[in-house]
Amino acid sequence: MKDRNAMKTISQRLEEIKSDGYTVDFQFDESEGVLKSDSNQYTADKIEIVNEFRFEGPSNPDDMSILYLIQTNDGTKGSIVDGYGISGSPELAEFLMKADS
Repeated sequence: MKDRNAMKTISQRLEEIKSDGYTVDFQFDESEGVLKSDSNQYTADKIEIVNEFRFEGPSNPDDMSILYLIQTNDGTKGSIVDGYGISGSPELAEFLMKADS
């Protein structure tokens, strides 16, 4: 049996979550303060953070990122990636803090 919690690259984790139904690549619209998919947009009260995974580059602290798994109130499942630390988006972080997790 595979250890699904073993350390993986962000690319490997993205492939894995797609097989679990997290197929939408959400985009954050900073000016409107919403997450967007191809066909919908969601405010923070319409999403739930199901899980998050942190990744660190082998030698460069600038390679740090977080993968958020998100499910919306209409059942849409997807993800969004953000940097963390100095490379992260404060606007996205604030938006996600308002979400139900």
